[in-house]
Parts: sequence; C-alpha cells; structure tokens
Amino acid sequence: MMPRNIISVIRQIKKARCLNIISVILLVFVILFALKSCSDEPVLLPILTTLKAADADITDNAAVLKGRITYLGNQKIIEYGIELSKNQLFSPSDTSGIKSTPDTGTFSITFRNLDPGTLYYYKAYVLINTAQVYSQNVEKFTTKVK
Repeated sequence: MMPRNIISVIRQIKKARCLNIISVILLVFVILFALKSCSDEPVLLPILTTLKAADADITDNAAVLKGRITYLGNQKIIEYGIELSKNQLFSPSDTSGIKSTPDTGTFSITFRNLDPGTLYYYKAYVLINTAQVYSQNVEKFTTKVK
C-alpha cells in the first residue's frame, strides 16, 4: 500500500493535469473564435455630398438643408444629417440628424431659431460606429434679414 500523502499528491497531479487540458481546450476555442471574427474585408466608407441651399429654403430664422448619400459603404450607419456652424472650421457647431439606416438618395434637415442676416456653413455627415464621415464639400448661405 502507498502512504496517504503519496496518494493525495497523485490525485492533485491528476486534477491539475485535467484542469490544464480544459484550460488548453478553452484557449483553443477562444483563439478560433477570435480568428473567425476578424475580417479581411476592407472598410468601405459611405460617400455623400452636401447640396446647395435653394433660396426658397432660406428664411430669416430657418433653413431647409440637404445632403445626398450616393454610396452606403459596408459599415453600419447609425445616423445621418447636417452639421451647421457660423464658423468655417465648424467650431462650435450644431448637428441635426436622423437616427436610422438611410437609403441612397437625398435627405433634408430643417434648422430653426437661426439669426437673421447671418452667414452659416454646413456639411452633410453620417455616423458609423463612433466616427463621423463628412462630405467633401462645404456649402454656405445667409439667412434673410427681417
């Protein structure tokens, strides 16, 4: 017969070996899952354009501003809209968007409570994940005087 502490050591070794095997199996599954979730697909960003404001869409305190999405890309679009500012560098700025997945085509956003006789700059944007993608062009308009 073997002494009890030798039997105890043998049991602990078997238990440790079993835990190591389980750990290795779990690690292999985690690695396989991580490799499967990685994608070689390139990121294709949406393409959009800011449209010129029509004179009829501008009043002394409001404006209907438009953008056009010509390509959706392969990223999930969370929101799309127009960013508006009195500063050409858009700091500070005001955004107004539609929180949904868009189709390609033209969209419009109405801004209210604007200052009369004021020059504004605006550009179209889409929000993907946590990043904003902007149109390449910036447009401007001046609200009418009362």
